[in-house]
Amino acid sequence: MPPPLPVLPAGTRWLAARKDLLFLVVEHLPQCRTLRGSWAKKGGDDYRTYHLAFPYILYLLSFYRGDLEEMKMFYRVSPLVSLDDPLCHTNLPNVRGEPGHYGSQRVCLRYRPEMLEGVPLVQSVPTLIDFFWSTGFNQDIQGSAFARAMSRDPRIANFEAWEAATAEDPLFPLQIEWEQAEQTIPGLWLECLQLHGDTDQPLGRAGELADILYRLPVGY
Repeated sequence: MPPPLPVLPAGTRWLAARKDLLFLVVEHLPQCRTLRGSWAKKGGDDYRTYHLAFPYILYLLSFYRGDLEEMKMFYRVSPLVSLDDPLCHTNLPNVRGEPGHYGSQRVCLRYRPEMLEGVPLVQSVPTLIDFFWSTGFNQDIQGSAFARAMSRDPRIANFEAWEAATAEDPLFPLQIEWEQAEQTIPGLWLECLQLHGDTDQPLGRAGELADILYRLPVGY
């Protein structure tokens, strides 16, 4: 018999695995979240708490030999029903923008909590997601998803407008025309395979090599 799959986290919509690489897609329903935000770089003394509404969120997590490599996130205005469904860019400051770059929509996990190494997926994935939302959101990432999206709709032009729109209609993010991403889920999985040398496609840019180095564990 093939080895059994691990117990998967709540909200898992898709899983792919090849050799030592595992790729997991988790979906969260539209909801309101409370987070801390600052308009300063690296976070200043102006952090305050905001209550903000979100559309459907897809978290795409890649693991290599059981350890987290990275987490990306995307929006949708309806639930995922097909792997070819389009993904949309987010609008959070701690998420990298730069459409067309492999690192686009990669979330900042600060020091990528090593305390979760070796922890089963059913525990580590919710903990990683909660960790991301608990970190303070600031303007440290140049060309962030927030900076790119803030002009798309006045209701998300800043945290204050976003919070006011949330109080008026918690489902308003489902009405926004979010910027569509270039890749679908299978395309992002293929990129993971390529960066690990598991396809016939060679690396084409120095930036792709930088992404491989980003994945190396601290002190490797």
